[in-house]
Amino acid sequence: MTSSATSADRRRPKAIAARVDGDRLRVTLVDGREISIPTAWYPWLHDATAEQQADIEIIEGGLGLWWEAMEDSLSVPGLLGLPHA
Repeated sequence: MTSSATSADRRRPKAIAARVDGDRLRVTLVDGREISIPTAWYPWLHDATAEQQADIEIIEGGLGLWWEAMEDSLSVPGLLGLPHA
């Protein structure tokens, strides 16, 4: 059996859920881990309204998080200190 996905691609952390909860960004990964990051690390997210914070979309097959209202995004691998590509 062959696959077009490389082994490196399969190891990249991908989000299946994300939310801002108080002063934390909480991201659930495909493998079941949940990471929690202070929103203070991202002033544009920390200073946003609750409505803007809640308007989060998982993009790029789970590799990114996008906030349409703020026109800004975060890389899921980047949240873990890994290369984006």
